Amino acid sequence: MVRMGLVITSEEALMPSFYTDSILHRDSELKAINEAIKPLFEGRHPDNLFISGDSGTGKTACIKHVLKGLEGRSLRIKPIYVNCWQHSTRMAVYSIIARALDEMMPRRGLARDEVYDRIIEVMEKEGARVLLVLDDLDGLFFRNEQKLFYDLGRAGNGKPFFGVIGISNDAQLLESNDIGAKSAMRFVDMEFKHYTAGQMTGILAQRAKLGLSSGSWSTEIIEACAAGAVARKSNVAEGLNMLWAAAKKAEKAGRTRIKIEDVKVEGHMASAPVQVQTPSVHLSDEERLILDIVGRGPKSSTDLYLEFLMRQKRSKRQIRNYISGLEAKKLLHTETVKRASPMLTTRIIQLSNWMETRPEPVETRAKHAPPFAAVGRG
Repeated sequence: MVRMGLVITSEEALMPSFYTDSILHRDSELKAINEAIKPLFEGRHPDNLFISGDSGTGKTACIKHVLKGLEGRSLRIKPIYVNCWQHSTRMAVYSIIARALDEMMPRRGLARDEVYDRIIEVMEKEGARVLLVLDDLDGLFFRNEQKLFYDLGRAGNGKPFFGVIGISNDAQLLESNDIGAKSAMRFVDMEFKHYTAGQMTGILAQRAKLGLSSGSWSTEIIEACAAGAVARKSNVAEGLNMLWAAAKKAEKAGRTRIKIEDVKVEGHMASAPVQVQTPSVHLSDEERLILDIVGRGPKSSTDLYLEFLMRQKRSKRQIRNYISGLEAKKLLHTETVKRASPMLTTRIIQLSNWMETRPEPVETRAKHAPPFAAVGRG
């Protein structure tokens, strides 16, 4: 999506989902990932990785950078990327693997174990190996599909058939759900730390050069956005959103240059955010955002979706999964409210009655959050 404006030349380059050819300030992580998967190309068992870290710290960006670098390196190694909220069952993952191996499944359909057996048969016959990236790993655990790890771990009878990289915002995901899954794959933990203010400044400057017109921004502008991003768990998406909003404000005013006043966070939420007192369960950033939204008062499903999307880019299906997960953890309660017309029937979503909340100091937020705001896929 390229556009020519007074300030913005490419909105795509300012989107959190946009990936640049060069990844800044993650050299050690990129090296570690490449070293972990290297044995797979040598016919040996790779180090399976469990990558964790807060949203916006570059997890997915680094992995996709590595996968892109593997293109054409070996015809026998099949790099496969799967988002486990979008494909949250073993069958869904197997189907993606089968397609990558050019294995046609019969129209009548096959049982899950049959598909798995066909995959192993093809890999054995052709000497193929799979580097499987499972992003948003939480989706599999939400559907209780962690048996996938046992299947992958036993594949090949000791031969290195699969290399697996799991990604999650929750560093405790494996321990808190099923420690056996971690043992089955012999996952090696890898954590993505927060960016420093200087590193965040470099990342946002890189995007500004790609997405904003020359002379429309200054180091002062970038540093202000970087400070805002670092204050929000070092989330690159937050910094990009601030930069985008400032550029839009400058354009709306008919200016060709962003002023520092454009970056300042304006306005307040209608009511003070709340801190939800939850039991000792592990929550993703997306789940915490939903609790924060609903904590200010019950929301219709439509209103919740809209407010969520102002902060993070997710599909409605993903948001519904987060809500269902919070219901399963007994943190949310939903009620269907019937109207005169079935078309007007809606769901009201609220905190469970037993949960306590307390107001926090009012958090200032950008008045105009971009519609593509996203906590970057890591």
